[in-house]
Amino acid sequence: MRPAALVFEPMVAADLPQVMELERLAFPVQPWTPGLFLHELKLDFSRLELARTADAARQLVGYACWWLVGDEVHILNVAVHPDTRRSGAGRALVQRILDDAAAHDASSVSLEVRHDNAAGAALYRAMGFSRIGLRKNYYGKGEDAVIMERKLRDQSPVTGDR
Repeated sequence: MRPAALVFEPMVAADLPQVMELERLAFPVQPWTPGLFLHELKLDFSRLELARTADAARQLVGYACWWLVGDEVHILNVAVHPDTRRSGAGRALVQRILDDAAAHDASSVSLEVRHDNAAGAALYRAMGFSRIGLRKNYYGKGEDAVIMERKLRDQSPVTGDR
C-alpha cells in the first residue's frame, strides 16, 4: 500500500484500538501500552497526531507523539504501518513535528532512535538531525539508543544581569 496523499488529525481516545493495532505491528517487541497512549492524551504539552489515507477508506498509516516543553520539542514515538514504510509517511509525520516546533518558536527537536534502526536513523539524518550522544541500555540490556537533535534556531547563551 502506497498512500498518494495523507491527512493528519489529532488522536482521540476512540482511536486507541486502531493505534494499538498499528503499535503492535510497528513495535512487536516493546509496544507502548494503551495506558501510555491515554496518559499522553491528558498532558497539555503532549501531542499525538495520526496520519490517514486521504481516500474514503481513511486508513491509519502512522502516528507520532511528541512533547512541546518550553522552547524544546522531544519526539517520543513515530510509527508507520509496515505495509506503508518507504512511502513518505514517516517523513511526513516528522515534518509535521518540525512544523509544529517552528510554529511554537522551538529552538531544537530531539529524539532517541534504537541503535540498530538504520532506516529510522537515516530518515532523521536526511531531515537535518545529528547524533549528539548515546543512552546505554535505553531499550533494555544491550539495546542502546542514539540521541539525535536538530537545531531550529541559534541557542546563544543569555547574557546580562542574573
